[in-house]
Amino acid sequence: MKQKKNRSMEKYAVRILTFAIAFFIVILAVMFLNMLEARRLVYKYIEDTARLYVEQINESIVKINYEVITLLKKNEKEYLNLQDLRPDQAKNYPSMDAVSEQLQNLKARYTESECFYLYLSDEDVMILGGGTVFPSSRVEGRSLALRNLLREKRGIGTQYPEWEFFSDGEKDYIYSRYCQSGISMGCVIRLEKLFSDLHVDSLGYEGIPYMSDESGNVLITADDSDKVVVDDAGNVRGNKKDIFSERKLYKFPIRGLSRDIFILVTPASGSLYNMIILQVLLLIFLIIIIPVGIYLFRAYQNRILQPMRQFVNSLKNTEEEQWLSENGKNNLLELELASEEFRRLLRKIRQLKIGIYEKELEQQKTMLEAMQMQIRPHFYLNCLSIIHGMADLGKTEEIIAVTENLSTYMRHVMKDIYEKEPLGQDVAFVSSYVQIQQIRYGRESFSFEVIMDDGLRDYLVPVLLIHNFVENAIVHAVSLDEHVEISLYVVTEKYKDGEYLYICISDTGKGFPEEILKSIKEDKPIYYDEREHIGISNSIKRLELMYGEKAGINLSNMDDGFGAVVEIRIPAEKIEEEVGSKGDNR
Repeated sequence: MKQKKNRSMEKYAVRILTFAIAFFIVILAVMFLNMLEARRLVYKYIEDTARLYVEQINESIVKINYEVITLLKKNEKEYLNLQDLRPDQAKNYPSMDAVSEQLQNLKARYTESECFYLYLSDEDVMILGGGTVFPSSRVEGRSLALRNLLREKRGIGTQYPEWEFFSDGEKDYIYSRYCQSGISMGCVIRLEKLFSDLHVDSLGYEGIPYMSDESGNVLITADDSDKVVVDDAGNVRGNKKDIFSERKLYKFPIRGLSRDIFILVTPASGSLYNMIILQVLLLIFLIIIIPVGIYLFRAYQNRILQPMRQFVNSLKNTEEEQWLSENGKNNLLELELASEEFRRLLRKIRQLKIGIYEKELEQQKTMLEAMQMQIRPHFYLNCLSIIHGMADLGKTEEIIAVTENLSTYMRHVMKDIYEKEPLGQDVAFVSSYVQIQQIRYGRESFSFEVIMDDGLRDYLVPVLLIHNFVENAIVHAVSLDEHVEISLYVVTEKYKDGEYLYICISDTGKGFPEEILKSIKEDKPIYYDEREHIGISNSIKRLELMYGEKAGINLSNMDDGFGAVVEIRIPAEKIEEEVGSKGDNR
């Protein structure tokens, strides 16, 4: 009978193992398809981003052409009056300085430009924003190469600005030339600057920009030259490959140039490949774990559960008790004592399990609610609206700053809420969040001040604890009616049984409503504006779970209807103490 039962268990285990292997194969196929889709999305992102930057470059070139044509036609008579220019003719210095100032103003408006120039063909004089190059002047590098090009085309008029390539032997440039009445004017742009804006990275892939001149030479930055291979036919390909890579090349036209700009997408770090390898190893590990788990379960059943079941049944067996009674009272007494002790232990274990289970449920509930707060779709959508508004105004640098802050913010809020991080890192994250909100509300709406010693930056604080109360101050205190001051003050102090961190967040808004302070004092849910607010309650529960009775938090107002104050006191821990303190606080 026992052998038949064992064979049945073995068949059951084989069926489970077969099903698990098939299931994991399906999961592996789905993951592989997801990786291919992720690569497609990466390529699409790089293409769209590069297209956006190329449109901005083309727009800048159109504006530069318009500026050059307008300026030359407007001041043509003044430029023609610049006759007999020589270094020893001081009478022409004011006119040359005025032209240099005009060229400097153009360069200030178009930061992507290397310089603007004015070339007088008859006098062979080139005026730059930084000075004047006479025929006898000794120049080198970019200025020398540009002067030689202008000398070759001396007197050749143009209907519109023409853009061409040139090199000074070390760096590559494109330059425009618009010539009327023997006067040439144009702009010089360094290709490395042009390429830097078009270099887009995403998920281990990077878009490498390059161009080819009239001679077929590939023009690429020095940093990217070791990432690609150019064959004899002038074709460019990446020098890194993985199982997901393919040669993806995008072409975009540049206004005024007879050549296109190319974006080659190539793997940089092989992130997708590494991810699939890790997931395959994880699946193999899980497949190995299943039979090991079945074996351990059978061993546990045979060596622990079955003897325990026999022992319990023997305690309930009346005939066995009668047999024991007939064969000696001592045996019966010992069995009864063992049974009673066993039942007492079971009750104690059950009580401990219930207490631990209830505590875990409460911790998971608090974690879930906190994670729901972390996602904050309204804040993310508001940031996208801000970025959209900046894009309409062409504020590229501001968009980059907001995007970097938003990226830092999203990575930070998805951390484990029971993790601790250095105070300096947490304050830097809060400052990034405040900068985004100041762009949204306006810097005149509120200010944020941090007061703490540099020596406190290595002390550990729970993730998002300070941020939750700073965010609460911005959401509920900041308005367009008056300027609000928000302060963060951190010090260490000796309190009770050791050193503690004292953290104070205050604002000059309207303060906490009385019903909120009352709900917190009575440990009740916080309802305000007809909805439940869980941010403060979750922060209090999190401190209790992490520090127990050692943590303290107090919410109050500076005065009736004025100024909210949040005071937090937690045990002081430094980074080197983190390993030793985790076991005590969690």
